[in-house]
Amino acid sequence: MYIWKRSQQNLITFVLVDVLGVEVPGLGGTFTLAVSKAGAAFNPSAGTKGEIGSGWYKYLSTAAEANTVGPVAIKVTDALIKQQNLEYIVESRVVNSVEFTYTITSIITGLPIPGVNVWFTTDITGLNVVWAGMTDSFGAARDLDDHLPRLDPGTYFVHSQKAGFVFAVDTEIVS
Repeated sequence: MYIWKRSQQNLITFVLVDVLGVEVPGLGGTFTLAVSKAGAAFNPSAGTKGEIGSGWYKYLSTAAEANTVGPVAIKVTDALIKQQNLEYIVESRVVNSVEFTYTITSIITGLPIPGVNVWFTTDITGLNVVWAGMTDSFGAARDLDDHLPRLDPGTYFVHSQKAGFVFAVDTEIVS
């Protein structure tokens, strides 16, 4: 799975081949590229197309083409090539997911606690993990890509762990 940054330009590279699987050089930016965001209809691309060389091509999307969470389907066509289908993900494959802020602070000082392992589950025992990350310097839970949890609406059990601290399982409703 290839991730696009939301609301930013994203550069992709790809190879174009003919029906026999032979790389096709020399198209420059004349090929047609269409983009579908989160399962919507394909629309003509608005970004910048170009050729790298030896059958390799590139496309720099617009920020608007990456402003919707979910899958981004890309269709590349030309009379000289076999249609190329590509897929990228803007943050999450789940289109209706909700960005959720979960912050851990000390009950004694009120200050944020960085470096806490945090995981969201659908069961109180913590076996069905749907999201995991660690708190940042502000105590906010973030994943490895520095994103806040993105979850389907529903009820979750939040588990936290850090040496020297004791945390209770927390219940959160995401809506």
